[in-house]
Amino acid sequence: MRKSHLLALHTWHDGDLSRIGVGSGMFQGESLQETGHRLLAQRLAGWQEKYPDVHVERQVEHDKPRHRLLALSHTAQLVVVGCRGRGGFAGLMLGSTSQALLHHANCPVMVVRSGES
Repeated sequence: MRKSHLLALHTWHDGDLSRIGVGSGMFQGESLQETGHRLLAQRLAGWQEKYPDVHVERQVEHDKPRHRLLALSHTAQLVVVGCRGRGGFAGLMLGSTSQALLHHANCPVMVVRSGES
């Protein structure tokens, strides 16, 4: 509707690796950068076909997600982030990235929970 492009960003931070386990989602011999590109492509699969008029720029970067998203919020019309919904209070609590964006972003923020239970 807004004739705007979409920036799809995948970031990771070294501290994230200890939580998910090194090698989680990785193929043998694949770098973290290559894994990031593959995971982002998987998450976007099918959407380009459904919305062919939306220009999608893909970025994969080694950075803390909140740092990169807060920086991007200076020029964005909207920042959309997912909510992992882990733990027993998933409906009540947001993660640190979502909290940081809601309090410090320079544009509107939308936090989207997964439809999976």
